Amino acid sequence: MKKMFRYVLLVFVFFMLVACGKPDSQKAFEKNFKQTITDVSKKMKDGNEVSKMLAGILEKGSYKVNKVSEEKNMAELDVTIKSADFVKYMTEYLVALKPLFDSNMGEEAFQKKSLEYFENLTKKELDYTETDVIVHMEKVDGEWKVINTEDVLTAIFGGLTDAAADFN
Repeated sequence: MKKMFRYVLLVFVFFMLVACGKPDSQKAFEKNFKQTITDVSKKMKDGNEVSKMLAGILEKGSYKVNKVSEEKNMAELDVTIKSADFVKYMTEYLVALKPLFDSNMGEEAFQKKSLEYFENLTKKELDYTETDVIVHMEKVDGEWKVINTEDVLTAIFGGLTDAAADFN
């Protein structure tokens, strides 16, 4: 019994050490990432049916923290963000809608075609893109904050924000 108690205690101590092993900046990033996905998804779900479908696709994204460097109040995290290839799918979407634009079919036809495209998209196996991002964080008033949020958001949306900027 005494021997078994030691093993249980040893396992407990091991789990405590592993659980406490992440740097504070990484914990803050992970919490911030999940909250960002939740907030964006929630806003999208308040929109039309197409927005709701896009929110479901967005929620399938993930991340992996590869390396963390912390020095005093600054941190750099090497992160790989995996997201649906929104650039590919939005390009396909625009190509599919081009005939409607050319023929001035009206708002109802546009909505119907959009809904049809995104319904089909949610049913198929999606292609994903992985983006490596160096996340810069700063400790402000005892809390870690992401400095380069635009880079993180671009990765979360699979490069779509960069593609939209290039389009303009």
